[in-house]
Parts: sequence; C-alpha cells; structure tokens
Amino acid sequence: MPTPPVSSAPSPQGSDRRGFNGLFFNASETKRLFSLMNPVFVPGEGLVVEFISANPGEGVSTLARDFALMASQYVDGRVLLLDFDWRRGEHYNFFQSKAQDDPAIAPGPPLALGVDFGRLLRSSHRSETEERALPLTFHQLGDTSLIVSQPVRDLHDAPRVVNQPDFWTDLRRSVMLTVVDAPPAAHSFDGIVMCGAMDAVILVVAAETSRVPVIVELHEKLMGQGAPIVGAILNKRRFYIPKWVYSFLSRV
Repeated sequence: MPTPPVSSAPSPQGSDRRGFNGLFFNASETKRLFSLMNPVFVPGEGLVVEFISANPGEGVSTLARDFALMASQYVDGRVLLLDFDWRRGEHYNFFQSKAQDDPAIAPGPPLALGVDFGRLLRSSHRSETEERALPLTFHQLGDTSLIVSQPVRDLHDAPRVVNQPDFWTDLRRSVMLTVVDAPPAAHSFDGIVMCGAMDAVILVVAAETSRVPVIVELHEKLMGQGAPIVGAILNKRRFYIPKWVYSFLSRV
C-alpha cells in the first residue's frame, strides 16, 4: 500500500496571509513555537493540539489563537480553532469585531465539518428520539483556511459531546489541524478529561503569578489521563531594568 502524502508546509500559503498580520499578539514567538513543534500532517489524519493552564488569566486563549493564525499560513489544509470555554465564545467574538475593519475575515455561516452531532448526542444521552440543538457551530473566516467554533451559551451538552472519541475522529478526517483552547483547570475538569485524546498538550504558565504546587498538580493530573505533554510555555514574563541602569540614568 502506498504511503499517504505528508506535509510539513515549509512556506506560508499566500491566500491565507491577507488580513491576519495585524491580529497576532506575538507573531515571532508563535512562529518559533510552530517551528519547534515541526508537526507533520497526513491528509485524513489531522492533528489536535491542546493549550491548557491551571488558572484563568494565564494567556491560554491568546496563545491558542496566535498558534491557529500562524498554522493557517503554513498548513496545507483546514485549521480549526476550537473554543472550549462554553461560557464566553471569545474567539468568534474576537474575529467578528475585527471584521468591522476587514470584512474579508468575517466569520461565515455555519459550516459542515463532517461531525455527526446527532449521533454523538444520542450516544451521550442514550436516547434515539430526543431532538437537541447543536452544542457548537463552525465558521470559516472569509476565504481563508482558518475556521473558528462558536459554542452555544448555557448548553450543557457540549462537554459531553467533545469528550467522546468519535468527536475527535470526525474532526481529524475533515480538519488538518485542530487547536483546542481548553478552560482553566481551576474552573473546569473538561480540559483534563479530554487531554488523552490529543496529539500534543501544551501547558501554559504565567510567570511570577502561578504557584509551583498548582502547576505540579495540574501536570500530574494531565499525565494521569495519558496526556502527550510536549512542553510548557512561560507566559507574561517581565524583563526588569538592572539597578545600575537606573543609577546611570540618574547621573545623566
């Protein structure tokens, strides 16, 4: 049997660069992270990468969005930014607001990605007859390859659906890379429960604010679930000015 073609996407996809350059929080660092991971892509066998932190405010959403934006420029295929914080829908709202300045990146109508939510919901609730609303929708940003999810607020079906292996199987068949913005472990256990189904998990730690015991506890919980942790990001670092510089400036 012939080996499926693989892609490491060495150069950006020209059509996807439009409108994205001004959306990055830190493009250079995100590009370095993507290069260090050096993911290999096989059509029909998409990869799933999860970003997770112990506490809110450690920068997970910004890092996940930057990573998805960068990946959409290099990956030859669809890239999905999956918003797992059901209470906010932050990423969809972010791109919706940016579309006021650049309509070319406006989220489009709901897109079919081959995820059979009816089957997943019936499996989750053990009911073949009960009709339920979709827990989340997918929206392509203009004519780019980046897709963003929009969670339905106050709907409790979503975590149970995405914790099913079939959900990730469906996504891998239709999306080359899925970037998961997981909720902080202090607020939800969902990110820990699903981490074993990921291809890579990145732990995000806020410099000078995250307590070491909390980070160690989260790491142990992720490992206990079989998470393929590929590394940790020390975020929000502060670069202090040495005292001798202040002393020098005071004499000038």
